[in-house]
Amino acid sequence: MTSLLLHRPARRGTESHNVMTDTLGRHLQLQSYDLKNTRDLRTLLLEAAYELQAQPDLADAHLYLIGCTLVKKRVDMEVEQFKSITHPHIAGRILVHDVRSARQSEQLVMDMPRLISDSTRKPSTASQEAVVVYLLQRHLQSLPGVSISTIAAETKASLPTIYKVLNTYEHCIDKDPEDKTLRLRYFAQNDWLYWIQRTNQLSSVYYIDRSGSPRSGKRLAKELARLQREDLAIGGLMGTLHHLPALDVTSSPQLDILVHGTRRADLSFITEMDPGLERFEGRTEMAHVVVHFIDRPAPLFEYRDGQNWGSLPDCIANLQKAGLTHQVNDALQLIKQGLKP
Repeated sequence: MTSLLLHRPARRGTESHNVMTDTLGRHLQLQSYDLKNTRDLRTLLLEAAYELQAQPDLADAHLYLIGCTLVKKRVDMEVEQFKSITHPHIAGRILVHDVRSARQSEQLVMDMPRLISDSTRKPSTASQEAVVVYLLQRHLQSLPGVSISTIAAETKASLPTIYKVLNTYEHCIDKDPEDKTLRLRYFAQNDWLYWIQRTNQLSSVYYIDRSGSPRSGKRLAKELARLQREDLAIGGLMGTLHHLPALDVTSSPQLDILVHGTRRADLSFITEMDPGLERFEGRTEMAHVVVHFIDRPAPLFEYRDGQNWGSLPDCIANLQKAGLTHQVNDALQLIKQGLKP
């Protein structure tokens, strides 16, 4: 049997990298969410093998594929092929857990409490979308331009990320050569839709009340406020109406909740709000509660009237994700007309 010569790979697709210790020793835990191709799976396997080789005191490596979209048979085949070319001392210590259903996810929470508690850390890096929403929020609030160093400090984005944004949105950014500041001059509908499409790539989680008498969105919002959580905010249609009361729509029975964190965030607060809510994987329009993730260091939440509210751009992105295109267009028109308070 040939042995695989290991070189450290560029980590791709891994969203959590933890080491936990119990009575059986130290265990590496790698989590990947929404893995979509064999390339990223192979990279994940190679990362685990490298860590086991580099840290001899590790008992084993647990790989959690959460929401993987590859066919399960293909996953099994890739894992088997990888182990067949890897040194037996390494291959036998790599354990792959393919978590595809809500029930399996709940079991994972029960079985690995330390893993879940370790994964409640807030996002520490910013994407291009995070930089754009920061500039967009300042534009909506008619705030002055800011320097690149301020953008980096406020968003926690790297300079390459910021410069990519400046290149992509150069057509709508004003640069002041004297004080070295920049700001959005305007944000056209096409720019909005491009940002929304990229923002909505992060999947959401849906809940339904099967009791037959679900609580209204307003009632659930009051329950959310009682939790007094700084990392939770209201988004969606209710949040949009908070920012744009002139929007001509009826209130939605669905409550959109924004969580400051990644998909690894602990969602047990849902049970605290309403024990009757259950994780739901059917038709999304039937959900009573939708959880969206604000995966960036600065959530841009606003506390008012005893409640946390998501930023207007995030709320509008939620509307688009729910298929409320007409409401999105109306909201963007109101913004263009300068009718937001």
